[in-house]
Amino acid sequence: MDGYHNMRSHVTPIPTPPGVRFGASALIGLGVAVLSTELSRGIQVATMIITIGAACLLIFSHPYRREIRSYLEQRELSYRPKLGQVLPLFLVWLALMLVPAFAPFPIWGTLVTWLLTFAWMFWVFPHIDGSRALAFA
Repeated sequence: MDGYHNMRSHVTPIPTPPGVRFGASALIGLGVAVLSTELSRGIQVATMIITIGAACLLIFSHPYRREIRSYLEQRELSYRPKLGQVLPLFLVWLALMLVPAFAPFPIWGTLVTWLLTFAWMFWVFPHIDGSRALAFA
């Protein structure tokens, strides 16, 4: 059995709810994409803070976070962020820093920015919120 098959054979005991995964990814994508528009910088920053804050609120207020915490406590494991959870966010941070330097984008550029950020966040979300790591706990 190869390593990839071994990794994929582990089942995530508490999967990220699809609504949380989709909603938070869409909100974070919107927070990055708004920086590429022709809006004034104050409106861009306020919108970015509100959307990313709403994404964090959606993630941390959902009941599945309590399930994750109790799952880890039953196994006497710590509930702390790890480098592997934070590292995928580096590309989002990089986009937040670089997109305003090239703004304003045409409307299709803003849509592509949103789509790329949304797709990246949706893809890595189980690793960021820690639910995928539960399969190996």
